[in-house]
Amino acid sequence: MGGFVIREWRLERSEHDQAPVHVHHGGEEAFICLSGDLEVEVDGSRQRVLPGGFVVVARGSAHTFSTRDGAHVLAVMSPEIADLIDGLHAELSDEERAELWARCDSSLV
Repeated sequence: MGGFVIREWRLERSEHDQAPVHVHHGGEEAFICLSGDLEVEVDGSRQRVLPGGFVVVARGSAHTFSTRDGAHVLAVMSPEIADLIDGLHAELSDEERAELWARCDSSLV
């Protein structure tokens, strides 16, 4: 991996996944639970990540994550994944959103 980006997330509690199931075809991503209740699903297997624990999501793995009670998380990712996340928080048309996923070498499942 050529460089990486670290993001600090404070995830609000939710009954649903924080992101749709998706795949990054060219980069890896890791979730480190600092506190709270984090679950990460990778290729259909959901695992609880306790504070101090982590999960690495290999390129090509379908994944999502959730928290039922809130969580403080460090997310470590390749730069194109960071670009995708930044772009998804902007106001985009459906066409622009699809182009963003493709440009960042990722796709929805």
